[in-house]
Amino acid sequence: MTLQPDFLTIRSISGPYEIKEKGSRFISNIYPVGEKSGAEEIIGEIRKRFYDSTHVCFGYRIGEGEEKCLRYSDDGEPSGTAGLPILNELRSKDIFNVLIVVIRYYGGTKLGTGGLARAYRDSAKLAVENSKIIKKIRTRKEIIDLPFELESDLLKLINRFKIKLIEKKYSEDGVEVDLDIPISIYDTFRDTLINSTKGKIRF
Repeated sequence: MTLQPDFLTIRSISGPYEIKEKGSRFISNIYPVGEKSGAEEIIGEIRKRFYDSTHVCFGYRIGEGEEKCLRYSDDGEPSGTAGLPILNELRSKDIFNVLIVVIRYYGGTKLGTGGLARAYRDSAKLAVENSKIIKKIRTRKEIIDLPFELESDLLKLINRFKIKLIEKKYSEDGVEVDLDIPISIYDTFRDTLINSTKGKIRF
C-alpha cells in the first residue's frame, strides 16, 4: 500500500458541546488519539466519569491517511443509530487519529431511530466544526554520509527543498547528516541529490 504523504487530524481536545432533543441531552467531546489503546483508555475514563448517563456512544478512526483501526459503539441504542453516525462524520471530513464520544442523558421521550441517528450525527458534527483541523505531513528520517567537499551542495538542496536538518556530525572521513524528509518529496530530493553529487554520497 502506498503511504499517504499527509493527512488531516485535529490539533487538540475540544468540548464539551451539548444539544437537546425532546428533553434528551447529547454531550459530545472530541480527542486526538494516536493508537487504539489511547482511545479505549479515554472511553473507559468517560464511562466512569459519566456513570449516571444513559448511553456513552463513540466512534474513532486511526491511521495516517488510511484506516488502520476503527471502532464504534451504540452502547445499547438501536443498532446503527449512534456509533456509525459518529464514525461517518469523521469519514465525511476525512480526518484521522480522532475519537468522538457522545454522552446521552435520556429525557423521557423516545426519538425513534431516525431522530436518534440525526441527534448523534449532529452532536459529532458540532464537535468537529468546533475543532481546529490541521494537516500532518508524513516524513521519513534519513542519515546521509558524504565527503566534506559536498557539504555545501547538500545544504543548498536542504534549503531549496525546505527539509528539516536534525543533526550534523563530523568525522575524519566526512560528514554525517540526519534529515527529516517529507514523504511527498523524498524520491525527488534523493534523485536530485544523487545526480548533483555524482553518486558520491551514501543513504
